[in-house]
Amino acid sequence: MVADEHFVVGIPDNLPLDAVAPLLCAGTTVYSPMKYYGLNKPGLHIAVVGLGGLGHIAVKFAKAMGMKVTVIDVDPAKKQEAVERLGADDFFLSQDQEQMEARIATLDGIIDAVPVVHALQPLLLLLKAHGKLVLVGIPDKPLEESENWTRSHGGQKNSIDK
Repeated sequence: MVADEHFVVGIPDNLPLDAVAPLLCAGTTVYSPMKYYGLNKPGLHIAVVGLGGLGHIAVKFAKAMGMKVTVIDVDPAKKQEAVERLGADDFFLSQDQEQMEARIATLDGIIDAVPVVHALQPLLLLLKAHGKLVLVGIPDKPLEESENWTRSHGGQKNSIDK
């Protein structure tokens, strides 16, 4: 096989391929948009929504980059894993309105790794001015354009529009 050297990554012989594979797939899926959108700087406060495969990698990368990391999920059982095992600084449940309201305008960015259709408007409220919401989880159905989304953007059409 012939490949351009810019697209080839050397894997050390002492690393098992089954342990490296998630970094090549999920790692690229998460790291690339973090870097592209500037969510890779020490001191930033980001949230990772959905602590599944992509979410795990996003938390690990963000912590390694020196960021404050909050995990948002629907399953309270994931708190221990997020905080104790992965080193997240905070954890809360997306369906807890009080916790959501307490964190309005506190985040520089959100990495959304949820692979099903879910409400984005509550997440947008958590962002500071010029904060970024990056969707890396691909829902099995198209995102629905809401009247509020279009109205909040001055009636302008966006890339999510049909």
